[in-house]
Amino acid sequence: MRITCPDCLAQFDVPDGAIKDTGRKLRCGQCKHQWHQLPIPISIEAPTENIVASTEKKDPKLDNQGKNNAFHAPPIPEKHDLAQKKSKKKSTFPISAALVAILLTTTILGAIYGRSQIVKYAPATSLLFDKLGLHIPVPGEYLIIKNVGVWRENRGGMEVLAVKGELYNPEETIQEVPIIKGSEVDVTGRVLATESFTPEATTLLPNETIKFEYQTPFPDEKTVSVIITFSSERRSSQLGY
Repeated sequence: MRITCPDCLAQFDVPDGAIKDTGRKLRCGQCKHQWHQLPIPISIEAPTENIVASTEKKDPKLDNQGKNNAFHAPPIPEKHDLAQKKSKKKSTFPISAALVAILLTTTILGAIYGRSQIVKYAPATSLLFDKLGLHIPVPGEYLIIKNVGVWRENRGGMEVLAVKGELYNPEETIQEVPIIKGSEVDVTGRVLATESFTPEATTLLPNETIKFEYQTPFPDEKTVSVIITFSSERRSSQLGY
């Protein structure tokens, strides 16, 4: 019969019958530990490994704590998952680039075809368009205003400011005749009043000259001169010359 010291787990072979049913006191020859040993039935004799395993009990609290404190790493993605993510990133880039290209194209085309309206509200942008080779025609820019005369006269007991002048087309192409604008100014150059006049002629042939004349009733007494320019207003469509 094999006896195991409960302290140091040393094993000893004891002759069968050396330990009676009431047991006896034993002393370990290695660690000097003493204990009362009962006879071990052969049917319940267990290997040393099982005895060692049974003596080592685990604390369930420690097990639960270990589970709670355990770090659960995310699952490693499969190769096909990585390939799908890469393909999504690649497919997203061309779409973004296409949207940016469409936005830039739309902005450029809008600036080109709508530059007249842009210059109307921001005249300084005309210089930028000129540098880009996108000149915006200004009403009457190729026409010459000359021989302008301004005087006061009495017509039927009413004082009027009479303005006369000529428009000349020095170009080799037909030019449209815009609305004429006369601004009355005082000695300091301050604009006192503005009068618009639409000439009868709608176009000027190459090297052609036409005369214009208009009167302004009850002019400001501080008016000393009139500045003749072309208005940006569009004249109503007329047929003929």
